[in-house]
Amino acid sequence: MVSPSDEDRKCAMFDSFSKTASRNYYRDLLRAEKRRDKNYQEEPVEYILELLGHKDSYPSDYFVLYVDGHSCVVESETLYKALISLPEKQRTVLLLDFWRNFTDEEIAKRLEVTTRTVYNLRQRAYKAIRNFYGR
Repeated sequence: MVSPSDEDRKCAMFDSFSKTASRNYYRDLLRAEKRRDKNYQEEPVEYILELLGHKDSYPSDYFVLYVDGHSCVVESETLYKALISLPEKQRTVLLLDFWRNFTDEEIAKRLEVTTRTVYNLRQRAYKAIRNFYGR
């Protein structure tokens, strides 16, 4: 038979064990929360969309100019309109220079002009585009 004092001692031991287990569990939860807060960084929405999303691309989003049978894609409508407004030779010089990476000598041979003329055509084109953007 179990004596009453033995029964009280077992209840006290169980009570102590239960309280210790509850306290330790609570402390573990607090530690886990601190670790999570320390390592958690709130990412901006743009960054997440950049990682997970993609931009749809349609042919109508771009403007295409042709020089020597090659296409030159222009993304800005304003720049496209400025290039269209240029005389043919000025536009050809810019397209061959920036889109096809030709040197002034190569452009001069294609257009059958001097390198100085290529330089002058480019400078006039720059000035015309600046004036176009100024409007």
